[in-house]
Amino acid sequence: MRSAFGRFAQELRLKRGLSQKDFAELAGYSMAHVSNLEHHRMNVNDKVVGVYIDVLNCTGEEACELRKLANFGNGLRKTTDPTSPNTPIQVMLEAFGDRISPRARAKIQEIIERETGEQLDALTFASNQRTPSKPSVKKRTKRPELSPQRLVEISLIAEKARLRVCGETRKIDIGAALEKLSFTENNLDYDVLETLPSELDGAFAAIVGHDNGHTIILEEKRFLGAINGVFFSRHVVAHELGHHFLHSRLLESKNGLYLPPQELAKNTPSMFTSERRIEQVVDTLEEVEAECFATLFLVPWTAFLKGTEVRYLAEDYGEQLDEVKRYSRLFVLDNVKDAFRWALWHKGIRQHPIFD
Repeated sequence: MRSAFGRFAQELRLKRGLSQKDFAELAGYSMAHVSNLEHHRMNVNDKVVGVYIDVLNCTGEEACELRKLANFGNGLRKTTDPTSPNTPIQVMLEAFGDRISPRARAKIQEIIERETGEQLDALTFASNQRTPSKPSVKKRTKRPELSPQRLVEISLIAEKARLRVCGETRKIDIGAALEKLSFTENNLDYDVLETLPSELDGAFAAIVGHDNGHTIILEEKRFLGAINGVFFSRHVVAHELGHHFLHSRLLESKNGLYLPPQELAKNTPSMFTSERRIEQVVDTLEEVEAECFATLFLVPWTAFLKGTEVRYLAEDYGEQLDEVKRYSRLFVLDNVKDAFRWALWHKGIRQHPIFD
């Protein structure tokens, strides 16, 4: 999670209406570098603190607090030196993960499973380098379907989250939304890296469960794409938010492990610039639910009731056309409308367009 210095810096940014991207540009840093500083993966020296103070135009009291928290975080880093014999195993894995062979990782996993009696799906290792992976062939399975009741439940959760971050604004600023949610939700953080661990096999976003909550990790270039309006990238960020809002217990039960992310196309420059359709594999109920949340977070469910042509909905709200089409077909079904009416009625809501 973000360090005490990072949390305070984030608070100061938000007070001044600056996103992490805005701050990075003003400071002359990359977003990944800012994230490294605010998660205290490197020492925050006096020069860095000075940059924060200048860019944020801090008061004397704020500047003093930034220096104090930076020094405190620097002191903590010294106690987790990867060369220390008493270093926690997770710190060692994160420090040396890119140098450990697949066979060694499998052995570590085997030992942990034998000693703890728990079955681990995957071990995570932080790495600054993406290692090439062998292409795998995944057997395609039918996409699970949501019941009308679960669709309604997710729609209302997405609506509530959406109202918190942008009110009645039509098109969500996904970067600002993530910044605000990570600050107001005690158990949510986000982290921007230049490249993600090779274990994610080309994905550019994932969510990790840990002792203090959940962290969405994002590849910098792709996250910038989401901020700049790339529909696919916006959808994937919203998808990971869906896991946070819908699958907290699952994330907590897999403490320290990645929830299996969307399987995305390989991380190549052509993926970012090409207009070709990028196929996503969504074959578990959790993934389908996160996909549903993503679309209904970007496009509120009430917008589907207005009969607007789907291509205009997609453009106006910044969502992929295929996803808008998928849910527009559902909102004309009588059993889905009845499920919404029942849910709203039991919430005491009697005046709503869906009752017309």
